[in-house]
Amino acid sequence: MAESFHNTAMNDMPSYLDAAWAAKVKTALASLTRERVSRPGRRAAVLILFANVDGRPSIVFTKRSEKVGTHKGQVSFPGGMEDPEDENATATALREFEEELGLKASVVQVLGLFHDAIAITGVPVTPVVGFCEDLPAVNQLDFSEDEIEAVFTLSFGELDDDTQRTTQYYRTGNLAIPVFDAGNWPVWGLTAYIVDRFFKVMGWADWTPDNTGKH
Repeated sequence: MAESFHNTAMNDMPSYLDAAWAAKVKTALASLTRERVSRPGRRAAVLILFANVDGRPSIVFTKRSEKVGTHKGQVSFPGGMEDPEDENATATALREFEEELGLKASVVQVLGLFHDAIAITGVPVTPVVGFCEDLPAVNQLDFSEDEIEAVFTLSFGELDDDTQRTTQYYRTGNLAIPVFDAGNWPVWGLTAYIVDRFFKVMGWADWTPDNTGKH
């Protein structure tokens, strides 16, 4: 059965993100029985960063450069592989956020951790959920051009627009994952899977069939 927080009065897609919203998400994540992936070797962490952009609740995405070792040119969240000095997944995600976007980690209010996922490379990925109340305009960011080619945002409304969203089906695991086409680059694969699952667990939207028992 798909887990959700429908009983926490969060089943309406938010129209604006504020401290009260952040507190509800933090409480929901604290009560989540997280699915954790334990595998030998290095792990990765990503930052699901929520912010209001032009007054609309949105998520921050990056387009990876062609210079990085893996997932060249793909859309992703800020994040990457853990370093030995990283204390935990949150430290990894925030360090990568600083390195990639050129912003201080202190602008991010960490709300908690979401279910682990597995990248196509087999690397376990921990999503760290964050909120930025005062996100600078993305076209003014001094981001790392070695790591990313662009930073962009998609509003909740754009994600929820079924004229700008398709579904990609994967034979492995009989999995259906949305493809969000509202921006200049499609959000698909693992990144779209995490977005889809997060919104479904929070009770904000249900974009794909619950055909795996995992969403």
